[in-house]
Amino acid sequence: MMLKRPITWFIVFVFSILIFAVVTLYQFNQSYSRHAVRTQLSAWALAQMELETLEFRHELALYLHTQRQDRSALILKYDILWSRYDTFLRSSETEKLRQAFSATPLVKRAFQTIRRYEQAVLEGQRPRLQLLLGEMDTLLPALRDLMINNLTGPAAIKQREYLANQLKHIYLTVGLILVLLGYFSWRMFRDSLSQQKMAWMDSITQLPNRNYLLYALQKAASKHIIHTLLVIDIRRFKDINDLLGYEQGDQALTKIAQKLNSICSPYGYTCARLSGNRFAVLTTADGHYLSFFTQPLRDTLRHALDDIYPDIQLTVALGIAKSTDLDAALHKDPEVFANTLLNNADLALLKAKNASPSKDSIVVFKPKFEADARERRQVKDDLNALLLDESQDELSLVYQPIISSEPNKLSCEALIRWQHPTLGQIRPQLLIDVAEEAGLGQRLGTWILRQVYAAMNTEWQTINQHIDIAINLSDSFFSEALLSDVVNIFMHHPEQRKRLVFEITETMSIDDIGRFSLLMNQLRDIGVKLALDDFGTGWSSMAVLNHLSFDKVKIDRSFVEHMATVSRQQILVDTICYMSHQLGIRVVAEGVETQEQLLSLQQMGVDAFQGYYFSKPLSAIDFYAFCIDYLSRQNTFSLKN
Repeated sequence: MMLKRPITWFIVFVFSILIFAVVTLYQFNQSYSRHAVRTQLSAWALAQMELETLEFRHELALYLHTQRQDRSALILKYDILWSRYDTFLRSSETEKLRQAFSATPLVKRAFQTIRRYEQAVLEGQRPRLQLLLGEMDTLLPALRDLMINNLTGPAAIKQREYLANQLKHIYLTVGLILVLLGYFSWRMFRDSLSQQKMAWMDSITQLPNRNYLLYALQKAASKHIIHTLLVIDIRRFKDINDLLGYEQGDQALTKIAQKLNSICSPYGYTCARLSGNRFAVLTTADGHYLSFFTQPLRDTLRHALDDIYPDIQLTVALGIAKSTDLDAALHKDPEVFANTLLNNADLALLKAKNASPSKDSIVVFKPKFEADARERRQVKDDLNALLLDESQDELSLVYQPIISSEPNKLSCEALIRWQHPTLGQIRPQLLIDVAEEAGLGQRLGTWILRQVYAAMNTEWQTINQHIDIAINLSDSFFSEALLSDVVNIFMHHPEQRKRLVFEITETMSIDDIGRFSLLMNQLRDIGVKLALDDFGTGWSSMAVLNHLSFDKVKIDRSFVEHMATVSRQQILVDTICYMSHQLGIRVVAEGVETQEQLLSLQQMGVDAFQGYYFSKPLSAIDFYAFCIDYLSRQNTFSLKN
């Protein structure tokens, strides 16, 4: 918007100059044309008048000296001269000429002279004609002076001075136009530099931005040398903005940028800020030279982050992509080259960010990453289509039994499955991750709720009072819309809401304790129970239990798996059980696969058990059969041991 105004004024100014120049040139051309026409007309008219006067005088002199009697030639010249004088004095075409050079008195006197001798010419009266010859000799110098004044006299000089002044004004005007044009061009150049700086420079860090990096990558495409792009992400940087404010965050970004620039400048490498807490470096290093650069780069940034905010555990994730991984044909299309290399670096960075958030990580792009990305895009598109198709049969739910220590009580966990026609069985975690990335988490959660409701009112209709159904909630599904979904879906059977158990992961709930607490209370008010899933895998499990009220906690399978070999794991599980029971919270253990694990967990007081020791995930009808068998045996499943 800032650039549009100067351009608009510049265009208006240029068009005004063009119009003014056209008008000025037109006026000058008109003046010149008028002067030329008048000069030509007056020169011709006066020349003709002088010439015909001379011819008559010559014919008169010849007649007087030859004593001839034939007067026809003399009379003819006399008539022509008569007509010339009369036309000059009466014609409108010679009016300006008569006024400009005061020619009227002279020509009128000459005309009167020849008219007095009209009878003498007609009758050939030689004595009178001799007198006429004398008077003609007196008039001819005056007529000659009149013609000379037309071309060189004061009037002619005045006309030339007028044209010269007009030309001078035009030169001054053109000079002024050139000065103004130069000024506006300078303003445009200055504004263009300013706009280019805004377009290519990050306002916070003063590093080049993403646009400039793409420009640099496009230039690199024309050079037949290896280019390596490093994309850097400062992990957990959001904590600075959340805890200390955005001003402190901007200061931290500036310090990181300065440190990054100090590392890259000696090598002549381009560094840029892409967005938020993401930076990039374009190098020409490869092989061992690349390692010699990236390791010190990571270490330097590591120390810089520790110095900036030692109380916040910031880590570095680094994705690397090389031009050698690209098809050589891409060098012919700089724009595609730039976007592809940047995309490859982003894919490598995504892999690096999947590593432990407490450690720095470096990942180099591999062609497999692009295949994985294509798969994710296909999964996203197909999932979106499936959620819009009520008759689809690719998505389904299975239910893994959860054995309870309570009599006549059984639970299950609803697990999603997707049998893709071309990709085969889609990993549930990939499905959930893609749904979250694509903004489909809430729609997927609603679909799961509807499937559970359908099962409770078809296959499980006769056992609803004996079972609870646990449903894992994704980040986006645990929102205010969840409450209305539960109410709407279970509108005709509100009592069935008491059979629902929503499982919330610790990483979800820790972000906004107040909001989660309010929503949890609202869900509990309509009968829904809540469980904390994967308990013990995060850093703040105790803090979550302290701030939020849960009905159950689920001990992560990693604790159960190593209880027999790692004594510390058994102590932790025992502690979790004791603490949870003190808080009035039931405990569920995941990943129970052996009888030894089951017995150990029973001795610790675990309330419910889930794992392949009891059953793999089952379809809705198979879970019904499992329930009937379990309940008919009066809960004498392997818990009797």
